[in-house]
Amino acid sequence: MTDQELGNLDLHAYLVTKASESDELYIAKKELLHDDVRKFLKSSIRRELNDIKHADETENKIFHVTDYNHEITKNDYIAKLTIDFDATLKSKINKLVQSLIQNGSDFMDLETKFQVIEVAMNSESAYFIYYRGVKKTAINKKSTKRIQTIRHGQQLVLQNDNVVEFGGKIEMFILGENIYVINPKTLEHTFDYTDHISQKRDANLNTITQMSFFDGESKVDEFVKSANKFILSRGIAQIKNITLEVLEEQFENRCEELKRIKADIPEGDEEKKAYKERYQALWPLYDHLDLVNYKVRFDINKSVTPLLHFFSDKIVESFLTKQFRDN
Repeated sequence: MTDQELGNLDLHAYLVTKASESDELYIAKKELLHDDVRKFLKSSIRRELNDIKHADETENKIFHVTDYNHEITKNDYIAKLTIDFDATLKSKINKLVQSLIQNGSDFMDLETKFQVIEVAMNSESAYFIYYRGVKKTAINKKSTKRIQTIRHGQQLVLQNDNVVEFGGKIEMFILGENIYVINPKTLEHTFDYTDHISQKRDANLNTITQMSFFDGESKVDEFVKSANKFILSRGIAQIKNITLEVLEEQFENRCEELKRIKADIPEGDEEKKAYKERYQALWPLYDHLDLVNYKVRFDINKSVTPLLHFFSDKIVESFLTKQFRDN
C-alpha cells in the first residue's frame, strides 16, 4: 500500500474494558487522535503486517496462514479461526463490535483491558486488537523511586497523566468472518476463550483413561489432576483422534520397544553415556509404565509431562541422528 493509499484509510482507536456483570460484555471509548498519532498508527500497522510475512519457496514474502489449533507455539505463521464455527465466540465478537458503535465512556482509563484499532476501506473494516491497558503514571503509584517529568516551557514538570501506548507487534485482527491470530493469549484474554481448550482436554483425558492400559492401580485421579494444569492443557487438547486410536492399538508394542531399549544399555562408560543421551527423552517414561503388564503406573512424585508427550505422539526420532527428542 502506497503512502497515498495509506493516508486515505479511515482509522479509529478505541479503549475497551470488560463489562463482566453485564450482558453487553464490553464497553468501548472512541479516542480522538492527533493527526501525527493517526499517521503513526497507519504506518505501524503496515510495517508490522510486512514483518509477519515470510518468504515462500520462491523467496516472495507472503502471509503464511494455517487453521487455528489448540497449541500455537510457532512464530512463522498466522492462525485463522473462522468465527462461524463457534456460536459463543461469534456472539462475543458481535458484542465487541457493537460496543465500538455505541461508544460508551463511563469507565476510567486505568480500567482499560485492551485496545482496538479499526481500519476501514471500501466499507470493510479490519479490527486490530492489542491486549494492553493504560500505564499508570509513576507519580500516582503507591511507591516509586523515580518520577517522570516533561519539559514545559523552560522548566521540567511532573508528568502526572496516565500513558496510552499505541503500536507494536500485531497480536490479532478480525477481518470479515475470520480472526487471524498471532498471539493466542490475546484471543483467550479478549474473549475469555478457554472453554474450548478445557472441553477438548477433558474429552481426550477421558478417552485416554478409559483405555485398557489404565486400571485401578494407575492412580487415574492423580494423573488427571496433574494433567489438568493449564500449562499442559493445550497439548492435551491438541491430541488428534487418529493419535488416540493408534495409542491404544500400539501401546503394548511401544512397551516392548521400551523394554528392549532399557535392556540394551551398554556396559562401557562412554558407550553407556552416549546411549543414555540418545534416548534421554525416553527415560522419564519408565517412571510411569509397567512394561511387563503393559499398564500405566503414574508416579505422583514425578512430572506428568513425559507421559503426556508419549500419549500425544510428541516424542520423535530424528531420521538423521536417530536421537529421540520431545517435539
